[in-house]
Amino acid sequence: MIKDKISFISGIGFVILCIILFYEASQLSVFGSVFPYAITSILLILSILLILRSFKLEIEVTNEHLNKIKITLLSITFFAWIYFLERAGFILTSLIAFNLLVIINCEGKIPIKKVFFYMVTGSLFVVLLYFGFKNLLLVPLPEGLWFRN
Repeated sequence: MIKDKISFISGIGFVILCIILFYEASQLSVFGSVFPYAITSILLILSILLILRSFKLEIEVTNEHLNKIKITLLSITFFAWIYFLERAGFILTSLIAFNLLVIINCEGKIPIKKVFFYMVTGSLFVVLLYFGFKNLLLVPLPEGLWFRN
Protein backbone atom coordinates (compact mmCIF):
# COMPACT_ATOMS: atom_id res chain seq x y z
CA MET A 1 0.00 0.00 0.00
CA ILE A 2 1.19 3.51 -0.80
CA LYS A 3 2.04 5.43 2.38
CA ASP A 4 3.24 8.69 0.82
CA LYS A 5 1.03 9.63 -2.13
CA ILE A 6 2.86 12.88 -2.92
CA SER A 7 6.19 11.09 -3.33
CA PHE A 8 4.55 8.39 -5.43
CA ILE A 9 2.87 10.89 -7.76
CA SER A 10 6.07 12.97 -7.97
CA GLY A 11 8.09 9.86 -8.82
CA ILE A 12 5.66 8.86 -11.57
CA GLY A 13 5.80 12.41 -12.94
CA PHE A 14 9.59 12.34 -13.01
CA VAL A 15 9.60 8.93 -14.75
CA ILE A 16 7.32 10.38 -17.45
CA LEU A 17 9.64 13.39 -17.72
CA CYS A 18 12.62 11.02 -18.10
CA ILE A 19 10.90 9.20 -20.97
CA ILE A 20 10.32 12.53 -22.72
CA LEU A 21 13.91 13.62 -22.08
CA PHE A 22 15.32 10.32 -23.38
CA TYR A 23 13.31 10.81 -26.58
CA GLU A 24 14.49 14.40 -26.95
CA ALA A 25 18.12 13.42 -26.31
CA SER A 26 17.91 10.75 -28.99
CA GLN A 27 17.38 13.55 -31.51
CA LEU A 28 20.83 14.99 -30.70
CA SER A 29 24.19 13.95 -32.10
CA VAL A 30 26.14 11.13 -30.48
CA PHE A 31 28.40 13.48 -28.53
CA GLY A 32 25.66 16.00 -27.84
CA SER A 33 23.45 13.37 -26.20
CA VAL A 34 26.00 12.08 -23.67
CA PHE A 35 25.31 14.65 -20.97
CA PRO A 36 21.49 14.60 -21.33
CA TYR A 37 21.52 10.80 -21.19
CA ALA A 38 23.70 10.82 -18.07
CA ILE A 39 21.59 13.38 -16.20
CA THR A 40 18.32 11.76 -17.28
CA SER A 41 19.58 8.34 -16.16
CA ILE A 42 20.41 9.74 -12.72
CA LEU A 43 16.97 11.38 -12.56
CA LEU A 44 15.33 8.08 -13.53
CA ILE A 45 17.19 6.16 -10.81
CA LEU A 46 16.27 8.76 -8.18
CA SER A 47 12.64 8.75 -9.36
CA ILE A 48 12.43 4.98 -8.99
CA LEU A 49 13.94 5.26 -5.50
CA LEU A 50 11.33 7.91 -4.65
CA ILE A 51 8.54 5.62 -5.81
CA LEU A 52 9.94 2.70 -3.79
CA ARG A 53 10.32 4.93 -0.75
CA SER A 54 6.69 5.99 -1.01
CA PHE A 55 5.66 2.41 -0.19
CA LYS A 56 7.75 2.27 2.99
CA LEU A 57 7.79 5.70 4.59
CA GLU A 58 4.98 8.00 5.49
CA ILE A 59 6.11 11.60 5.63
CA GLU A 60 4.05 13.88 7.77
CA VAL A 61 4.07 17.48 6.65
CA THR A 62 3.75 20.16 9.28
CA ASN A 63 2.54 23.55 8.25
CA GLU A 64 5.24 26.04 8.91
CA HIS A 65 4.75 29.76 8.68
CA LEU A 66 5.46 30.83 5.12
CA ASN A 67 7.35 34.05 4.84
CA LYS A 68 5.78 35.63 1.76
CA ILE A 69 8.41 38.36 1.57
CA LYS A 70 11.17 35.74 1.51
CA ILE A 71 9.43 33.74 -1.22
CA THR A 72 8.90 36.90 -3.25
CA LEU A 73 12.55 37.95 -2.89
CA LEU A 74 13.76 34.47 -3.87
CA SER A 75 11.50 34.46 -6.93
CA ILE A 76 12.67 37.92 -7.98
CA THR A 77 16.30 36.84 -7.56
CA PHE A 78 15.83 33.74 -9.72
CA PHE A 79 14.00 35.62 -12.46
CA ALA A 80 16.55 38.45 -12.39
CA TRP A 81 19.36 35.90 -12.69
CA ILE A 82 17.67 34.38 -15.75
CA TYR A 83 16.93 37.80 -17.27
CA PHE A 84 20.42 39.24 -16.82
CA LEU A 85 22.31 36.02 -17.63
CA GLU A 86 22.73 36.82 -21.33
CA ARG A 87 23.11 40.56 -20.78
CA ALA A 88 25.65 40.64 -17.95
CA GLY A 89 27.24 37.21 -18.38
CA PHE A 90 27.27 33.99 -16.43
CA ILE A 91 29.98 34.79 -13.92
CA LEU A 92 28.68 38.20 -12.82
CA THR A 93 25.00 37.25 -12.59
CA SER A 94 25.73 33.92 -10.89
CA LEU A 95 27.93 35.52 -8.24
CA ILE A 96 25.37 38.22 -7.49
CA ALA A 97 22.42 35.80 -7.52
CA PHE A 98 24.16 33.23 -5.31
CA ASN A 99 25.16 35.79 -2.71
CA LEU A 100 21.67 37.31 -2.70
CA LEU A 101 20.19 33.84 -2.19
CA VAL A 102 22.51 33.26 0.78
CA ILE A 103 21.56 36.60 2.35
CA ILE A 104 17.82 36.06 1.81
CA ASN A 105 17.88 32.52 3.22
CA CYS A 106 19.91 33.35 6.33
CA GLU A 107 17.31 35.77 7.76
CA GLY A 108 19.57 36.82 10.60
CA LYS A 109 19.43 33.36 12.21
CA ILE A 110 23.05 32.55 11.35
CA PRO A 111 26.09 34.45 12.67
CA ILE A 112 27.62 36.94 10.24
CA LYS A 113 30.92 35.01 10.13
CA LYS A 114 29.11 31.92 8.89
CA VAL A 115 27.17 33.93 6.30
CA PHE A 116 30.44 35.43 5.08
CA PHE A 117 31.98 31.93 4.93
CA TYR A 118 29.02 30.66 2.85
CA MET A 119 29.31 33.61 0.51
CA VAL A 120 33.06 33.20 -0.03
CA THR A 121 33.00 29.42 -0.50
CA GLY A 122 29.94 29.63 -2.74
CA SER A 123 31.54 32.34 -4.84
CA LEU A 124 34.67 30.22 -5.21
CA PHE A 125 32.49 27.30 -6.29
CA VAL A 126 30.73 29.46 -8.91
CA VAL A 127 34.09 30.65 -10.27
CA LEU A 128 35.45 27.08 -10.37
CA LEU A 129 32.27 25.92 -12.07
CA TYR A 130 32.60 28.70 -14.64
CA PHE A 131 36.23 27.92 -15.47
CA GLY A 132 35.54 24.18 -15.47
CA PHE A 133 32.74 24.49 -17.99
CA LYS A 134 34.41 27.23 -20.02
CA ASN A 135 37.96 25.86 -20.26
CA LEU A 136 37.82 22.14 -19.50
CA LEU A 137 34.52 21.14 -21.07
CA LEU A 138 34.55 23.96 -23.66
CA VAL A 139 30.91 24.83 -22.98
CA PRO A 140 30.04 28.27 -24.34
CA LEU A 141 28.62 30.29 -21.45
CA PRO A 142 27.14 33.78 -21.79
CA GLU A 143 29.86 36.40 -21.46
CA GLY A 144 27.62 39.43 -21.33
CA LEU A 145 27.27 42.45 -23.55
CA TRP A 146 30.15 44.32 -21.89
CA PHE A 147 32.75 41.70 -22.83
CA ARG A 148 31.79 41.28 -26.47
CA ASN A 149 33.87 42.89 -29.18
